[in-house]
Amino acid sequence: MTIRTRFIATVLSSVLLATTAVSSAADTATTANKTSVSAAAPKSSANNVQDSYKSLVQKITNGQIQVLKQFAGPGDLVGLVVVSPEGQKAVIYADKNAQYIMIGNVITADGQSRAAIDTEKYVNSEIAQKAWANAAKTAWILDGSPNAKHVIYAIGDPNCSACHKFYSDTRSYVDNGDLAIRWILVGFLRPSSPGMSMAIMNAKDPAALLKQNESQFNSTKEQGGIQPLANPSADLKAKFDGNMKFMSDHQFTVTPVIIFKDSQGKAHTAMGAVPEPQLKQLVDSATKP
Repeated sequence: MTIRTRFIATVLSSVLLATTAVSSAADTATTANKTSVSAAAPKSSANNVQDSYKSLVQKITNGQIQVLKQFAGPGDLVGLVVVSPEGQKAVIYADKNAQYIMIGNVITADGQSRAAIDTEKYVNSEIAQKAWANAAKTAWILDGSPNAKHVIYAIGDPNCSACHKFYSDTRSYVDNGDLAIRWILVGFLRPSSPGMSMAIMNAKDPAALLKQNESQFNSTKEQGGIQPLANPSADLKAKFDGNMKFMSDHQFTVTPVIIFKDSQGKAHTAMGAVPEPQLKQLVDSATKP
């Protein structure tokens, strides 16, 4: 289950616990929630989502979850792109008679997660394209050569252990001049995180201070190796706030988030430290902005 789908599932679950018509299954199984919504022939609303599916989702969530899009799902299922009050989007499924919703993984006969495929197609790809277009407007810092063949953006918190691993894993690509990382520094994991990010952003050599933070990273305490900036200027604070807004606006809830565009012009996002050989594939496919 993707992070966004898991978020929607959490919201749905909290609402469904207060209702009488709830049935649940394991995360890797199909979850069905029966309601008394009529199975009569549904009407289609202006945005091509049948009213019966809207009514089904709104009824069992007390109107907290909205349906944005409808698409053909696997088998006899209908796919629905839904959004939480916080703006998080995810894919869920309903039966064609609008009697049940299914949250979580829907596994195909060949073992693929159809939920993951549909989430990538209908949610992640749209977010990635917008994030790629807007990333250049953030207050990013350059890690690597400006002439590197491959360029990616990475959202990171100085106290993030997964960011530290990603930083370490990318050193060979950065050091040989093959990859440049444009770090969009944020801060939310610890009280010191915002000040540490702003210290790096404000440094005479931001890449050098970032390197110091990572070389002195305390993995046991999950804590970066530099001191936070005590009194950031208003301009610096505004730049940092812009980075935080970028993260929030594009529905990213974890770090690191890697944003890149491939040679076909398609934008992608990846969450967390990317293991080999996927990391090499990511680097090799990433193009310059």
